Parts: sequence; structure tokens; C-alpha cells
Amino acid sequence: MGTKMTKFSSPSQNNNKALILLPLYIYPSPDAWTPLLLAANRHPTLQFLVVVNPSNGPGEGDRPDENYVRVLQQLRDVENVKLVGYVYCSYGKREQGEMRRDVERYKVWGCEKRGCGVDIKGIFFDEAPADGGHVGYMAEAAGEVRSALGEEAVVVYNPGVFPDQGYWEKGDYVVVFENVAREWWGGYVRENVKKLPKELRERSVVIAHSCQGDEKERILADVRRERWGAHFLTGEGGYESWDGGWGGYVGEADEEWDGEEEGGCC
Repeated sequence: MGTKMTKFSSPSQNNNKALILLPLYIYPSPDAWTPLLLAANRHPTLQFLVVVNPSNGPGEGDRPDENYVRVLQQLRDVENVKLVGYVYCSYGKREQGEMRRDVERYKVWGCEKRGCGVDIKGIFFDEAPADGGHVGYMAEAAGEVRSALGEEAVVVYNPGVFPDQGYWEKGDYVVVFENVAREWWGGYVRENVKKLPKELRERSVVIAHSCQGDEKERILADVRRERWGAHFLTGEGGYESWDGGWGGYVGEADEEWDGEEEGGCC
């Protein structure tokens, strides 16, 4: 099986490959998550960081419904898959106590009696703020995650834009781009890529949806050349269905990087 993911995994620690950060918002009806299981087994040295989101978070009970339980239990022993729970931040407006309760519910999933016996290994904070004034807010949220799930828990912030660089102090990964694919080559991205140090780029995530033509291949080439930490690229407009090119995308992502870093995305 694949190499286990370490806490501050960078491409150089992951067999010289970026992670796939998969926002898996597809309801797990029978066989709905089979594409992930097949991909993980076919590509054992490629790491998958999978965001689970039953109900805009963990839902109200101690465990998700039985369809979720079934597939989560299938995934828990797949070494190159790490499950993280979805928690939204409302761009810094959500109360810390509400986010803490979501994290605690994910923790309960790991209990055999109350939960479903599946450990959630970290939290994906969606709708994260990006300004310098909320760095402390997100640091507090990250601290709650590590208090509940352990110091090795993975913390991902998703502002979807390039945030203040203080966010990397407590976040293991930061999503700096979540947009339609064509915006990847816009002036905003070009300018901010230049400002982002390499050591932070290796802990940064690129999410591009609505990919058309060869956009997916071109962005993946940039990700590989510039050594971004993680990515997810899809031709779909959202994350509730599989892209027909999923298998090919994963296969390309499983190719090791060669040589030194070259020029930027332009």
C-alpha cells in the first residue's frame, strides 16, 4: 500500500507528487464512491485528502447515516486516503463554539459504540476568511481541531483566494485558488503566485472547476512545475458528481515530477 501521509506533507515527502484534495460531496448511494476506491487502489503512492460533508458539516447525530457508514468503513483501511471533515466558517462570522461542536461530532465518529468506528483525521474549514484581521480567529479554530483530534490532525483553510501569509502558521494547507479554470491564468493569480514563497506554495491548494478543452492538463502541468502542495481539477461545475475524465486525471497526477522548478504559470 501507499506511504502514510505525515502532518506537514509536502510534495517532496509524498513520493515527489502533490496530493489530490477531493471535496467528495456526492451522496454515497451504492457504488457512488467506487471511483475513489478504484483510484486509490490503482495508484497506491498517490495521496488522497478526502473532504466528507454529510450535511453542510457532520449533521446533528453522533454518526452519519448508514450509507455514509458503509463507505467510510471501506475507506478507513486504505492507507493513501485520509478523511477530513467539512466545517464552514462564514468568512469569520461563525461563532467558535458552533465550529467546535462540529469538530466534536466528527471526533465521535471514531467511537465504535456511539459513532461508526472511523477516525476523521482533520478538518477542512470552508468559507475561511482571508484578511489579516482573522488570522487569530482561524488559529483558534485550528487549535480546537488539534485539541479534539490530536496534534497530527490536518487543518485545511479554504478562503479560495490568496490570503494573508499569517494563515500558514497554523494551517497545514491553504486553498489559494478555487474558481473556474480559465481564471487560473488571470492577472490576479499571476501577481500573487510571484509573491508566494516556495515553502508556502508547497502547502497550498489549487481547486479548478469547469475545466474545458486542455485546461485541466495545462493547470496540472503548472501544479507539477511550480510544486504546489495539492490540487483538485474537474470539468464539472461543482463537487456533487464525478468528472468523466477522473481516471485520466488521477493517472496524470500520479506521475512523478522531474527536474527543478521552472517558470511560473504564465
